[in-house]
Amino acid sequence: MSMVTKEKQCQSKEERKGGNKKVKKILSVLLCVALMGTLLVACGGGGTETATGDQESITITVMCAYAIEEPQRTVILEYVDLFMEENPHITVEMQGTNSNDIITSLVAQATNPTDIPTLFFTAADQVATLHDLGLTENLFDWLDDDFLSKFAYGVVESTTMLNGDMGFFPYALQPQGILYRVDRFEELGLEIPTNWDEFVDVAIALTRDSTGGDTIDEWGYSLIGINNGSGQARFLAYLWSNGFDIIYQDEDGQWATDISMDPEFIEVFRRWTDMNNVHGVVPPGVTEIDFVMASNYFAMGITSLMFSGGNALGAIYDGNPDLRGYVGSFMLPGDYPGTMLGTEGYSLSAHATDAEKEAAIALLKFLLENDEELMFWQVSGKLPSTEAGLQAEFMQSPDQRGYIDQVNAGARPTITFPGVAGLRSELGDAYSAVFSEEMTVEEAVARLIDRMEMLLADFN
Repeated sequence: MSMVTKEKQCQSKEERKGGNKKVKKILSVLLCVALMGTLLVACGGGGTETATGDQESITITVMCAYAIEEPQRTVILEYVDLFMEENPHITVEMQGTNSNDIITSLVAQATNPTDIPTLFFTAADQVATLHDLGLTENLFDWLDDDFLSKFAYGVVESTTMLNGDMGFFPYALQPQGILYRVDRFEELGLEIPTNWDEFVDVAIALTRDSTGGDTIDEWGYSLIGINNGSGQARFLAYLWSNGFDIIYQDEDGQWATDISMDPEFIEVFRRWTDMNNVHGVVPPGVTEIDFVMASNYFAMGITSLMFSGGNALGAIYDGNPDLRGYVGSFMLPGDYPGTMLGTEGYSLSAHATDAEKEAAIALLKFLLENDEELMFWQVSGKLPSTEAGLQAEFMQSPDQRGYIDQVNAGARPTITFPGVAGLRSELGDAYSAVFSEEMTVEEAVARLIDRMEMLLADFN
């Protein structure tokens, strides 16, 4: 258990009361999140222990999605070990946690912030909620201009909150794009789709019995239809690419939405669910298809298109190295940017001690600067967050081309709505109800509108 500083022990009743109110609001938005104590095997923060030479020993904890994700797990753990070898007074305890579970776990722990890990994995579409809870340290107080200048254009801005704080350390970029089988496109004479109607047509053409019989063994599209962060994020990006902001601030600074019963929105929603329910371009069991399953389908040749960030490349090549040279990528179809930069990395706990914060910053800098061959990014398929990394030779390959094109074309600004976790949950409930045929599109959108009104009321 970490040591609690006198300053933290003396937290006023008023502060605890105010923090608890905010936590209760976020918990209600997340629809009764249960405490997930079994996810964490160690308490956050290390505190000072025994002296080692002239430096006092310290332990920091890192809640990390990379630590359980193949194939990048080996690389990240190797570099953490190297860091500890070079800094023997610092012990790093890694807590491997699924990225879709991290925000839920942190919100549940927010009533006792001294238990929050020193560093925790987060992303641009999650950090607003954690920042609103007061869990994130302002990294502008810890990183100088020379270091910040290493990051690619727009990356630091993508980590910046409404109040000007830097909410997290940008380690990788995950703009959304479409992966496709180049060989199958060439075989069928298909062109890269420029809008979602063309995308559906291409997916239909790619759905076939490759042996010439009557039983489909190849489907066009690895649609991630599960109701979790992976499925919700892709549906949100799809809506963006069709011109809907979904959440924005109006002229009076109030949060608002353009979700409505307007025929255009209904049609866009219907196109997404029709890919499974009408056109059958998705393998059976769409509501169970998560990122891992969708990547495996693509790796095994069962599907030919996948909507994802570059991390899918790492998973696909890990499952089938022979696909290298047969995979390309292109920007999301549509006339509007359908993706943020997808910046992800680590937030620093605002409740850590200064000594813990210094050790954590040293680790983050080490991870970014000492992987000279950029192995983490090569094996994971994610994009480096630095300008030098994006210019690396391996980033110029056809499978990364669509992601680089998206970065160069510009991306949407980072979501700053503090209720983004609740927003994504409501979107997931809506498409899930239609995929399972529990509701029509119109019924699901009507319920979504009602729930959005309640969600916005919580934050206006």
